[in-house]
Amino acid sequence: MQHNIPATDIPNNVLLVEDQPDDRLDVRLHLELMGFVVYDTASPIEGQEIFEQRDFSLVIIHIASLPLRALELCRRIRAAARVPILMLTKRDEVINEEMVMAAGADDYVTKPIESKILTSRIDQQIRRGQSQRAPRANILTWGTLKMDLSQREFTVNEVSLHLINTEFQFLQLLMENPQRIFSHNQILEAIGVLKGIGSNQLVDTHASRLRKKIRESGGPEVISVVRSVGFRLADAPIVGVEEEVTSAQ
Repeated sequence: MQHNIPATDIPNNVLLVEDQPDDRLDVRLHLELMGFVVYDTASPIEGQEIFEQRDFSLVIIHIASLPLRALELCRRIRAAARVPILMLTKRDEVINEEMVMAAGADDYVTKPIESKILTSRIDQQIRRGQSQRAPRANILTWGTLKMDLSQREFTVNEVSLHLINTEFQFLQLLMENPQRIFSHNQILEAIGVLKGIGSNQLVDTHASRLRKKIRESGGPEVISVVRSVGFRLADAPIVGVEEEVTSAQ
């Protein structure tokens, strides 16, 4: 059921596409308590139509009865806009975390949903969406790492480190989105490489070489691997503490 409120009057609209009635009600009430205006539906077709009618700060999708339609809706929305997409998943369903990330989702929450986790993920995605709408920074920093986008220069501890173009784009993607997990496909798209035989291994190789280059230059571990899902920027480094990062599979 939609709210008959013009999109221009309410900046914090959330689209919720969920075909489980009890879960849809729970998530909707949760969002409304957080101050959002929620447009919810059980239909992926209606969800697409609603999305095209107004601006949204966040899209949340879970369609248990039509899992492939859920992925298709995610792909369509991602192709049309940069709005953050949060997918809901369940352990016994066909769709897994790797599939939703490959479809263009920014994050996922596994059912049964814990309120604190849902609130945290929503907050993270809303902040990410706001940062994307803000003017783009020319200088990115993370610990002792500094990336000058205008000069295409990367430094570790103020010492210049040469990165090939695809490595630079890979690391730029992570540094611009420090809370986001990226699938192999999303990284391939960002670095301008078509998906094909061996392309996933290419991403793993870039991640491994980046970590090695930065470590050998005295920098910290910069890339974390999320098993079976993808890559993200590591947690902010703590001086004097060496962080252990799982190797890419």
